[in-house]
Amino acid sequence: MIMSEDLILYNGPTSPFGRKCKIVTLILEIPHQEEKINIYKSRFLDEHNPLRQVPTLISGNRAIVDSDNICLYLDSISNKKSLFPKDRYWDCVTMISIANGIMENAVQRFIETSAIPIEEQRSKAIERFEKKILRSIEWIENKHDEFVKEEITMDQIAVACALDYTSFRFSSEWKIKNTKLSKWLEEITKKDYMKITLPGESFKYE
Repeated sequence: MIMSEDLILYNGPTSPFGRKCKIVTLILEIPHQEEKINIYKSRFLDEHNPLRQVPTLISGNRAIVDSDNICLYLDSISNKKSLFPKDRYWDCVTMISIANGIMENAVQRFIETSAIPIEEQRSKAIERFEKKILRSIEWIENKHDEFVKEEITMDQIAVACALDYTSFRFSSEWKIKNTKLSKWLEEITKKDYMKITLPGESFKYE
């Protein structure tokens, strides 16, 4: 097991991708240091991740970037049962990719609507972001019974972060048509690992 002083998770206060990684550390009980940083002012991160993105994990002398890679790494160093079920591995990682897409589009939509002057905002781009988000949520709703199991798995973590971020940065109206996911999210958000990782106050886009 990697010692906590050798494991640093650079994170953001509102990143759904960083939240996904933090939840994994909590579920797998992996000792680590978490540092929430302002990526717009954190030039030191460039040495480890030239994209200057969170999450970024430092493990000893190794930097691991991209939330999926970080989650896989954390899973690999844990002594607990894997969050990636072998019997449905490819379905699991496909679901994770769809959840990531929801988060990516929600982030892009938020930037477009909050960091860009109204007269310069691209209405068609915003519409595309929203359609992708809602279409993907509906797709996940139709697969609810396939991936929601009693035992927590990585795809469930990713979907929970995606849905919660959608409500946080876009709208909760998706719950009206997607009743299974709405009920499921209501239950999973009662878990400590979801409560502990609720978004904080975001840094100003610069």
